[in-house]
Amino acid sequence: MNNQKIKTATVAACCGVVGRALVQELVSAGASVVGFCRPGDEARAQDLAAKYPGKFTALFGDLTSSKSAKELITESLEVLGGVIDAHYHAVGVYSWSSWSDVSEEEVARLWSSNFTTAWSLGREIFDAMKSQGAGALMFVSARDTIRSAPAGMGPYLASKAALNMFVQSLAVEGVPFGIRVNAVLPTIIDTQVNREAMPDEDPSSWVDPEQLAGVMLDLSQASRANVSGALIPVQGKMV
Repeated sequence: MNNQKIKTATVAACCGVVGRALVQELVSAGASVVGFCRPGDEARAQDLAAKYPGKFTALFGDLTSSKSAKELITESLEVLGGVIDAHYHAVGVYSWSSWSDVSEEEVARLWSSNFTTAWSLGREIFDAMKSQGAGALMFVSARDTIRSAPAGMGPYLASKAALNMFVQSLAVEGVPFGIRVNAVLPTIIDTQVNREAMPDEDPSSWVDPEQLAGVMLDLSQASRANVSGALIPVQGKMV
């Protein structure tokens, strides 16, 4: 069994709840991490850098832009010594809207965050990993993309379903280069934003962000060499 540890990693949306959990798990395991942030997240990024001195570097850019994505990966490789062992993509937005009343702007926002960021950044990291002959990419989709879509979630799930197809098809392209591509499909993640948005729901059945991060790290280990193109439901106590 290959027990090689992840020494270098990138985390997109590193200032979010899942992103912070990923950074903590990675640094605790000895990895050096570059996190990607949006402009406006400077204070939270500074907090992470202060918490993990010498092990975490924050970079800022537009993840929907191919030009910006290329620049971010070039700089990440400089910081990480030319190698990215694993990438964790925790970018995403959600909204409750039906096809009959969703605005053009909202469809664009969902698609841009949930799919375009994965494609624009993911392919740049994929290209960097090709020369390494190894690497792992992990994405965050949604459990209901593989279930009957509830009313009011169509536009959101459509963008996440596109992400699923990106993951599975990129995994096929990665086989000759030893690159594995997988996604976790959580139900509701237990965050303060979700608790405030759904005050009448019981969060004890939701997915703990630290446990989700743990699943993502486990699937990206070199010992999981035969797992690629997988869409892994992570549903807490929800059915």
